[in-house]
Amino acid sequence: MNTLARFWLASSCVTCLPLGHLHKQQQDLSGLSKYLPAVGLLIAVPLELVVYLCNKFAVPHLVGGALLTLVWLVMSGCIHLDGLMDTADGIFSHRSPERMLEIMRDSRVGNFGVIVGMMAIVVKVTTLSTAPTFMLQLAVLLVPMWARWAETFAIGYFPYLREEGMGKVWHDTTKFPRDIILAVLIPALITGGTCFIFNWRATLFVAAATALVGMISSFRIAAILRGHTGDTYGAVVELSEAGALLLAAVFLPFWRV
Repeated sequence: MNTLARFWLASSCVTCLPLGHLHKQQQDLSGLSKYLPAVGLLIAVPLELVVYLCNKFAVPHLVGGALLTLVWLVMSGCIHLDGLMDTADGIFSHRSPERMLEIMRDSRVGNFGVIVGMMAIVVKVTTLSTAPTFMLQLAVLLVPMWARWAETFAIGYFPYLREEGMGKVWHDTTKFPRDIILAVLIPALITGGTCFIFNWRATLFVAAATALVGMISSFRIAAILRGHTGDTYGAVVELSEAGALLLAAVFLPFWRV
C-alpha cells in the first residue's frame, strides 16, 4: 500500500470521514501513527472554512465558538473525547492501576468522565468564541496537528497496557524514535510557513504549547497507569487541544499584528 493509501487508512480510523471501506478492505493497520499529524491537518481544513464563513457573515461570537467546537468534535467522531472521559473515570477512581484499567474498559460513563468531558467542551467553546479572528485562524490550523503529534509520541514512547485492541497494533508497529521524527515533519513545515503569515512568536507559542501540554499529559497519565491504552491516546489529544487553546486565549492577544 502506498503512502497516500496509508494516510487515508489512518484517516478512516480516527475521523468521521466516509472512508470506512478502506478500513474494512485493508487489514494492515501497522505503522499508521506517523500519519496522525497529517490527519490533524485534514481536520483543520473544515475548521478554517468555518472561521472564514463565521467572519464573512458576522456570526455572533458565541455561536461561532459553538459551531467550531461541534465541527471539531464531529470530524474526530468524538473518539478522543470518549477516550478522555473513560480515562477520567479510571484515574479519578483513585484505585490501583489494574482496577483503573477495568473501570476504563466499562462502556458506561461515570461522574468523573462526564465532568471532565464537559470541562473540555466548555474550554473549547469559551476560548473559540472569545478569540480574535487571527487567533482562531492560527489555533485551528496548528492545534489539531500538534495534538496528534503528541498522540504519536505517546503511542511510540510508552508501553501499551492491554493485550489486544487497535491501539496495540498502532503501538507495536510504531518505530521509536524514527516515526516520531517523521510525524513531526508536516506540522513543523506548516508551522514554519505560518510564521510568515502571522506573528512568529504567536505561531511558535501555539505549536510549542500544544506539543508541551500533550507531552506533559502523556507522562502524567503513564505515571499513574504505568503506560497507555487507546483511551489514553484520545485523552492526550483532547488535553493537548483544550490546554493549548486556553493558553492561547490568555497570551495571544498580546501578540496581535
